This record gives sequence, C-alpha cells and structure tokens, in this order.
Amino acid sequence: MIARGLLSSAEATLAALQVKQVVIGLAYTGVMLSDGSCGLAAILNERSGCKALHMTGTMTGQPALDLAHGLLSADPLLSALGLATINAALTAKLPLQNDEPLDALTVGKNDVVGLVGYIGPLVRPLRERAKELLIFERDPSRRLPGVLPDWAAEWELPQCDVVFVSGTAFINKTIDHLLELSKGRVAIIGPSTPMWPELLRLKGIVGLFGAKVHSPEIALRTIAEGGGTKALFHNGVDKIALTFPDPSCRHA
Repeated sequence: MIARGLLSSAEATLAALQVKQVVIGLAYTGVMLSDGSCGLAAILNERSGCKALHMTGTMTGQPALDLAHGLLSADPLLSALGLATINAALTAKLPLQNDEPLDALTVGKNDVVGLVGYIGPLVRPLRERAKELLIFERDPSRRLPGVLPDWAAEWELPQCDVVFVSGTAFINKTIDHLLELSKGRVAIIGPSTPMWPELLRLKGIVGLFGAKVHSPEIALRTIAEGGGTKALFHNGVDKIALTFPDPSCRHA
C-alpha cells in the first residue's frame, strides 16, 4: 500500500514536531507544524453520518505524527488531515521547480489521455493537444457531458498513453489500483499531491505537480474563507514539481 510507504517516509521528520494550527475549509484543509511548515490536502465530500469531527479542540499541540496517521484512516477527512500533515514535512525544504504537467509529459496529437478527477483548467488544453481525452469523475455533480463515471477507468485507463491523476487519489485510497491500471506515462497533480521522490520510482510515474506553502498565515486564511485551488495559488501558495529526467521513455 503506497500510503504506508508515504507515511513511513515522513515519520522521522514528524516525530520531532507538533501540530501548531489546523484549518478545515470548504475545499481544502491546511496543517501548520511547530517548525512553521504547512501542508495542504483537498476535502472530499464523501463522509457519511454525522459531519462533526470528534477531534475538534484536541489537534493543536498534539504530536504531528499522530495526525499524520490519519492518512491510513477510512474516514476521508481524517485521511486528508493526515496527508496535509505529511505534505508539510515533504515540502518544507524542497526548492521551487515550476514545470507545467502538459509540457513535462509531452502530450501530443497521437495521445489518448486519461484525466482521473475533473480538473477544469486542464480540460480544454488537453482536448486541444491530444487525440482523445477521457475524463473520469466520482462526484455525480461534476459529471458534465462527456465525463465518465470513475468506474469506467477499469477498462478505459489501460488504453491511455498519458494519465493525469488527482492527488486526492491518496486520500480515497485509489492510487494503488489506478497505477495498476495505467500503462502509459503518469503524472500526479494538484495541491494534495505528496512531493515524495520515491513515487518517481514506481511504474509509469514521470512527474509530481503539487504545492508549497510560502505564507502559511495567508494560505490558512484563504482556506478558512472557503478558497479553492485558484485562490490558494494567488494567496500564499506556489506550484512545485518533481519530474523524471526523460518522461518520454518512462513506461517501466
């Protein structure tokens, strides 16, 4: 399970830190740690039953590693909090590298492209560049005309030359199976993306395109006021990338 390896990679760093602040907004959660680092993860609208969080009032000051263990939870909110905590540790010392995913994966007119998760800013550019774009979305409210349900990936994703997967796949635990299905070049994208270099060793992954918080106060305020991806990248957050040296030949 990739999530376990991801958690293990950050354990040594997180063991020495505490949670300084947690903000849970409409679209994202943000976690700031005692060393000033801050990480993000998307909020998935998949919780059932009572929406209140039993941990309210207890997270600030707790060991960062305890919150990070939420990544292994079946609860999507606890999982998001865990991923945000891990992302804080992973991005703290990473230099900025702002490669664009469409360029890094060299999407061309002969490529069939799969987009796992409806990521609006990529839809039009991909349709213009690729031979065909297949979009898979779990949320019924985002299934616009031409958008397939997420289960259609079972038979369509193996036919794709290039696959873009939302970083939220680490939250809902679909990342392992999506990588098993993908036969082409893969990029993980969005602010939830864990910037873990070991992911580039996995089959097919050629790039990680995530986010680094340069101003925690501004970013957390944006989240608290209901801001989404576009607002975050204009308020305290930079795009960041880790890429395989030669994406065009990365299939094994």
